[in-house]
Amino acid sequence: MLDRERERLFGILGARVDGAAVLDVFCGSGAISLEALSRGARLSTLVENGRHVLPVLRRNLELLGAGPRARLLPISAFGLPKSGEPGQGSVDIAVVTPPFPLLDDPALRPRFETLFTYVARRLLVADGVLAIEHPDGLDPAALGLGPPIDTRRTAASALSFWDAPGPA
Repeated sequence: MLDRERERLFGILGARVDGAAVLDVFCGSGAISLEALSRGARLSTLVENGRHVLPVLRRNLELLGAGPRARLLPISAFGLPKSGEPGQGSVDIAVVTPPFPLLDDPALRPRFETLFTYVARRLLVADGVLAIEHPDGLDPAALGLGPPIDTRRTAASALSFWDAPGPA
């Protein structure tokens, strides 16, 4: 996610970040999590399995003193544990920024839909919010969650938001 999109994300989330538990999926360098922590998030869980990115991510967390407020899960986003009751999650804000080529791959679309639904229904608290970055040309309703509550577009990408749904 580019700097201006990250600024837009946090502008939209506003005061919700203070005291929140954040989930950052496909976190890359960890910029979203580190920004959330700097804005008062109590915890950020970072999910990333890119071997070339993990050393940079670990170094960023160390250099910026994230300490126990940052929890790194060096696993595939598709490998997140699948458990929990609907609406009983522990995440206030989930941000998913998948690599666009993977998101555009029709063979992977069902796996993404499963991931997005799992995060929304099982990991978010009842009043949580899910933000997904996606290509601007992609209809966010096609991501398996129904229509978003909001979508903000830039020249090359879009950021769509969903409230945590009720029990399935």
